[in-house]
Amino acid sequence: MGMIFRSRDYGSEEIACSLARRVADDHPLALPSSTSSQVIPDSDVSFDDPLRANTADPSESILIWQNNRGTFKNKCSSEADNLLKKEWILLKGSLTQKFTGSNTIAVSQISDIIARNNRGDKSLADIHLEEQDDLEASLEEEKIEISRKEYFLRLQELKGEINLAWRSEDRIKALKLSIRVARLLMDTSVLQFYPTLFTLVVDVMDMLGTLVWERIRKRAEYADDGTLLWSLPEDFKSDDICCEAKETCYNWFCKIGSIHELVPRIYLELGILRCWRFLDNNFTSILQRLVMMMRGIADPLASAYCHLYLANSARFLCPGDDVGYLIMSLHHLSILLRRIILDKEAVGRHFSKNKRVLISLMEPSIEWIMKCIFSQGYQNARNIFEEFGVGRDLSVTSWKFPCVSLVLHYLLKQLPANVISDKAVEIIDFVEQNKDISVESHLVYRQVGHKLCESQLSFNASCAVMNRIMQVLVQYNNLYEYLMIADAYLDIVLLYSLNNYLSIILDNILKRFHQDKVDEIELDILQSILVKIINHHDRLEDMLALEHFMAILDHLYGSWRNTVYVNILHKGTRAGRIGNPCTIQFLFEVSQVLHESIDISNMSDENKQKADLISKFVRMANFGADLERHLSFLCESRAAFGNIEEVKSILVHSSNNLGIKSFRDKPKFLSFLKSCLAFNDVTLPSVSDRIRRMNLYLESAEIALFGGFISHSEGFIISVINCLQCLDMAEGSGISIDEDQICSLTCKICSLLLILPVYVGNHEDRSMYLVQDVITTFRCQSMVSPRTKVQIFCAIISLSASLSQKKLLYHAINAEVISNAQLFFGDLSFYQELSSIANLAIQFLDDVIRQEPNSATRGRLALDICNCLLVSYTRSQELFLKCSSLIDIAKEGLHTRDKYLQSTMSLFSRSPSNLEG
Repeated sequence: MGMIFRSRDYGSEEIACSLARRVADDHPLALPSSTSSQVIPDSDVSFDDPLRANTADPSESILIWQNNRGTFKNKCSSEADNLLKKEWILLKGSLTQKFTGSNTIAVSQISDIIARNNRGDKSLADIHLEEQDDLEASLEEEKIEISRKEYFLRLQELKGEINLAWRSEDRIKALKLSIRVARLLMDTSVLQFYPTLFTLVVDVMDMLGTLVWERIRKRAEYADDGTLLWSLPEDFKSDDICCEAKETCYNWFCKIGSIHELVPRIYLELGILRCWRFLDNNFTSILQRLVMMMRGIADPLASAYCHLYLANSARFLCPGDDVGYLIMSLHHLSILLRRIILDKEAVGRHFSKNKRVLISLMEPSIEWIMKCIFSQGYQNARNIFEEFGVGRDLSVTSWKFPCVSLVLHYLLKQLPANVISDKAVEIIDFVEQNKDISVESHLVYRQVGHKLCESQLSFNASCAVMNRIMQVLVQYNNLYEYLMIADAYLDIVLLYSLNNYLSIILDNILKRFHQDKVDEIELDILQSILVKIINHHDRLEDMLALEHFMAILDHLYGSWRNTVYVNILHKGTRAGRIGNPCTIQFLFEVSQVLHESIDISNMSDENKQKADLISKFVRMANFGADLERHLSFLCESRAAFGNIEEVKSILVHSSNNLGIKSFRDKPKFLSFLKSCLAFNDVTLPSVSDRIRRMNLYLESAEIALFGGFISHSEGFIISVINCLQCLDMAEGSGISIDEDQICSLTCKICSLLLILPVYVGNHEDRSMYLVQDVITTFRCQSMVSPRTKVQIFCAIISLSASLSQKKLLYHAINAEVISNAQLFFGDLSFYQELSSIANLAIQFLDDVIRQEPNSATRGRLALDICNCLLVSYTRSQELFLKCSSLIDIAKEGLHTRDKYLQSTMSLFSRSPSNLEG
């Protein structure tokens, strides 16, 4: 007769297997209040409990802070100095890249060291050492054109020659060559090339300064015979330096002081400026003297870059708060800029037609000097206007030196935000009164706006600022300039909910649109403005209700419009359910535009973000009780967003949810549920991911059973089995198979077949045909491992055993779905078919076991089968022989102490009565 299925009493088994429960007096994760960490028994590992507050004594933290307080300022100073060094390197690189000029350079007689070639029998070294007798030669003489590359190479050669001369102990030659290199900065005739020339020359000056510094330091640390006397500390004083080293240092400054031309003399001294540390401890007078010397440089471009080099070199002497010399530098540069703005003849005739170009070339000097003033956290920041000569009342006072917008712009850029906020309206008035061509006024207003947005304004102060800036904005008819200012102050408007100003700004933007397309820069600012407005409003409806918002949005196109749409869609989906029909329609149109911009063949991060937002929108849309309208929305979304894989899955899942919701309206329930199932039937084949498609098929099968549509449920299960049968088709295509998912899906099919009546439709002549299809599907699957096959066939055995019971473990909720127990319990032919299917599965399991090459894996699979059989069948001689054989296989591959083996043997050795319980 064969093995007989075991009768099960699921209620009794549940009671027998349940663990005893008791009330917990304390929370299981709670620890005694006296401890903040726990030590694991028999272990040296300790851990902090993240659920408990840190109970460390706060006085310890205060003590640590007090101990470190003394070194905090020095640490900050060092960090600021290191940052300034890195920024100096970046500045030199930007000067070379920003001001490129032409590829050829007109070299004048001042640059003879660059233009001169070998003459006659003279060597290059002889030419370099010629006396400089023609220093007063006119710049109007004929010039020689050379390429930028030749100029670069020539300066690199000179740098190498200086270094070689120094190492050959010929320091006079090194100094003379350095002087001639510094003279190159006297020639400002090629405007655009001058910043690049500056970077090349100061590299040479810095190299010479390092060589001189190391020589003097060596004299201070070593005796004449090379014996090390002592090592100078980093913070040494001039008193620590021996007389011989001081004499050498003083001699170098004397040599440089005797240079005839002013520009080379200043650059050479700046190159070795830090060597003053060997001679003096107070450098204020030295720096002030250098600034006064620079007043003798009439050329504004040469003067600006000379001040720039001073600002960088001086940080090696006094990195503290003594910035008086820097303010003197700005004073002098402001005078020169004022002369350029007023087009004075003293500026120079080759600059008169290039005022804007000249000012842009001088701009890096102003910016760097201002940055150096504030690099150490300038202590007198609140009095900086007084330092620059401006009284406390900005509206009635004037600068001690000419006020230039460029200087004011970079002063405002570096000032702390709270300093500007204290005098916000006065500063805006001051900017209004001091406009010039050195910098566009809208950039200065924009800078003030950015600083005010960083500060904490009171409501009254914000109203006063916006009232004044709105008067300024009226003066700007150009869209770009208006947007630049409005964008900077928009954060204040939004933060303090000054909606009347927001409405005026949007209206004025709309009035300033010209007939042609908006420029890209204007589009960038418009995008920024709209995104700020979107992010500010909590509700999308409030943002859409803003006057002129949609009209301005219509002017955007391309990537700018897509960026704004992404923010709109993110805002609309962030709050959860979207129930407003107008909002849904608007977001649907937004999603359509974004969907058209997605390149499905290249799912970059940007495209993936758009697809995710569209999917989220489809999932969040909700029409409440109007389920028909919601289903129509799903149909429209399938047509509009069919290229997005995630959307199709959401559509099916949403359709199933609608089917469940329709149960509340029972008269329409069956017809509407049938519509949802039809929607799924059309949509599911387009889901390309097979695992996802099969899961959705099974989900739809459950929904069909919920409504009592047995044939629909069967159809969905058949579709899953068909998908499983196609697994072998993926062989060789490089598509990997998730076997855990496959096993889970098959087990879920078996769980559904337990409650799905096995005689369905016209299949009375082939009962249990779905189970047989599952067996056939996996019998010859080469892509599925033995482990997965064992799990699947064991599931089929468990299904057969479950169907043989008088009362099933669970049943369909819908009363119209008749239980298999009601239909077939006691039917001998049905029981025989179940036994036949189970025996067929056991036969295939024997084949699978033999195919597994690894003995340990084979042993564990044998134990899986043995446990399944012991649970499914009553004790019999045939079962005993079968399980004994399986345990023998397990013993061959596993250790005798293996816990799984021991537990299985324990189950096998129980008496029939115990097993039945």
